[in-house]
Amino acid sequence: MIFTRFLPGVLKELMKHVPTVLFKAVEWSDLASEFPKITKRILSKEGYQDLFDSQSSILGNLGVKLIESRPEANTFPDKDRAGEEILTIYFTQLLSPHGVFLDLRIQYFNQTEENLHWSPSPLWTRFSDTFSVGLIEVYDGFYFSEDEKFRQGLAKIGLLSLDWKDSDQAELCNLFRSHFGAAADEKMSFRLEDLQKSIINMANFLLERKVTINKDFLYLGINLVTMYSTLESIGSNVCVAKIYKDLREKLHPRL
Repeated sequence: MIFTRFLPGVLKELMKHVPTVLFKAVEWSDLASEFPKITKRILSKEGYQDLFDSQSSILGNLGVKLIESRPEANTFPDKDRAGEEILTIYFTQLLSPHGVFLDLRIQYFNQTEENLHWSPSPLWTRFSDTFSVGLIEVYDGFYFSEDEKFRQGLAKIGLLSLDWKDSDQAELCNLFRSHFGAAADEKMSFRLEDLQKSIINMANFLLERKVTINKDFLYLGINLVTMYSTLESIGSNVCVAKIYKDLREKLHPRL
């Protein structure tokens, strides 16, 4: 897409992993307004320290140690534990109100016997309140088998319209479920190609119905593809549902 020329360098590099069809579904004016903010955060690390401190205080109790400098090595002697800890980072950020470090590529991680060390890049965002609530409803709906909550959550994050006919709503739900893996309560491995295919299918579905997505979903896509890429490289095989449910209870108990 021609407008990717205007992306900040780091963001342009990350977008290589995001299927280009997703750009066609993005509200361009919404994304363009973000460029100055993102550029400032990358170049001057605006807001970085506050978010670093906030996430460090949470993740430090969950086996993840945030560090200022990028680790000299990227080794993972316990592949499955590393996967669990990286998924812990992903879900913890979504469940916390402080903001999200988006770039979860492997070069920012290293595992020791005691901890997973993570040096976040300065690329971060804060999702809108509506998007955050909707995203939690989506994950709750999937992992706690609450179909109506899943559907309502997809509507809140802007992927589904409650005015659609039932068959279209069901199709979108199934397309989004595909990024969770085949089963909710079994261990899964990660293939970036599978995630990219699910994003392509969903984006094409939205384009056919002339639905545009906002910048929050594009940022979520960056977060997901960088995480998948890392977990695939490590070779992790983990039960995602257990990680999410445990964190949900610790950080954001369900009423």
